[in-house]
Amino acid sequence: MTSTVHRHLRWHKDRGGTAYRTRRSFPAAPANATVLLAGPGSVSALDGGGRDDRLLGELTERLVADGAQVLDCDMPARDPKSPATEEDRRLRSERLGQLLDSSRHLVTGPLSLIGFSLGGQALLRLLESGAPPRADRVVLVGTVVEEDVFMTSRIPAVELVYGGHDLVGYLADASDDKLPPAVFDPGMYADWSARHVIGTHTPAVRVHVLEGLGHTLHPCGRGPARDPLAALTSLVGAEW
Repeated sequence: MTSTVHRHLRWHKDRGGTAYRTRRSFPAAPANATVLLAGPGSVSALDGGGRDDRLLGELTERLVADGAQVLDCDMPARDPKSPATEEDRRLRSERLGQLLDSSRHLVTGPLSLIGFSLGGQALLRLLESGAPPRADRVVLVGTVVEEDVFMTSRIPAVELVYGGHDLVGYLADASDDKLPPAVFDPGMYADWSARHVIGTHTPAVRVHVLEGLGHTLHPCGRGPARDPLAALTSLVGAEW
């Protein structure tokens, strides 16, 4: 399906005074749904050129072709070689909250939230705070949930999406050097992540493992790979 994507950029400042851009991508006809898109920690600028940026761009085009408008924003740059911190999550959560607040008069149709990796962690932090008050669907990609997340927003469904080759490693306790590092695949950690996603309104939490894909849904390993764009658009498009 081909469609013209219209875009509107605006400049904002966060609480620390740092300037950043927000973007609304929308079809020529009135939008039938709204999607908030939060990229992984590797993506900080709307016009980045990495493979994660390209995947987000292709996903945006597919969603707009299906009639939705897509909201996203620049994120604070971070060192991709260092583990994400609570401060990284806080800063991203605040920008996503400001984006939703500044766009509340534009939101139309069902509202879906899609977060990749660190972007998914930032969305969970936002939903714990009760912002937005409600959404129709949340899709979290490559987001491992190790502790209970209690969402106060009204969310009927949370979709946890993992690449089949997305391996998560844990180092042994430093006090016991006899234990080797532990590595888990989604068959192990997906279910425990699902059990940690809870909320005031008891959302339905479902797990989807896409074979042949890695952490941010790029093909890796041997064998056939699922089309991540088709999988993601089918998950959010079910609400339109």
